[in-house]
Amino acid sequence: MSQTKKTPRPFIININKPAGITSYDIIRKWKPVLKSCGKVGHFGTLDPFADGVLMLGVAGAQRLNDYIHEYLPKTYLAKGVLGVETDTGDPDGEVTQKDEAPYLSEVISKFEIPFIQEKLEAKFLGEYWQAPHKFSAAKFQGKPLHQWAREGVEIKKVDVRREVHSLEVVKYDFPNLWIRYQVSSGTYIRTLFRDCAIELGTIGMLEGLTREKVGGSNLSNAMESEPSGDFLRLEIDEVLSFNSLYLNDEKSKLFLNGVQLRKDQLEGEGEKIFSKPFWVRQKSERIIGLAEMKDDKLISRINFPI
Repeated sequence: MSQTKKTPRPFIININKPAGITSYDIIRKWKPVLKSCGKVGHFGTLDPFADGVLMLGVAGAQRLNDYIHEYLPKTYLAKGVLGVETDTGDPDGEVTQKDEAPYLSEVISKFEIPFIQEKLEAKFLGEYWQAPHKFSAAKFQGKPLHQWAREGVEIKKVDVRREVHSLEVVKYDFPNLWIRYQVSSGTYIRTLFRDCAIELGTIGMLEGLTREKVGGSNLSNAMESEPSGDFLRLEIDEVLSFNSLYLNDEKSKLFLNGVQLRKDQLEGEGEKIFSKPFWVRQKSERIIGLAEMKDDKLISRINFPI
């Protein structure tokens, strides 16, 4: 008698990506270890020169990518260089400009950290508008901007609203400047650092970049990049702490079959649970999907078959 094969439950792995390899290299390394679990994807590209937190979604968790980006701020430690600019904004590019004005060596070089902190906070804390760098993974007509740029085509994209939650000048050893940023997802740190350099009266580029945190996932609880069969699985509701809606077996089946349940069919649920996306669970507490309430109807955004 054949047994029904259970669908793997979705989960997330927090990896510490080293500099010098791509984000997809990490997926390529881990796929053999995770092949029995289903598909694997990552939440947010880290450029080859950057290191730090790279989260992998497994067994359906990769479909949460948009929600990770929307709801979890990211913290970066940027090491930048003032007075020099490259076409990519990072050490992998060609130098396109150097600031040889006396103001850089005679004035900016003598700035104190509290002065830099105050100046940059006044300009950048809160709402921040930026366009993706031409050498970024943002896409135009399905192709990353960096591919267009390397083919000699520069695509201009409109500025997008981002949020700088905090900014800390960690160290200044002219011409090197270290800044820790906590920002909304989608913020390009190379662009933000360049804008900070301009605010200080010069130009600048990133020399190093570490992603320290994504939401509550940080370097202290990250796995090493080399695959291991003994890895830490993060539950999806650990990473995205949404409220939960519990359904009985009958309504769970309806939900998984795409039936739009009405709000008045959901007994005993308060209004606050429906203010943003929420987990849908069986009474057994297993998560079977992510949903939102729209026009008093339960709208499934993601289903996790059982």
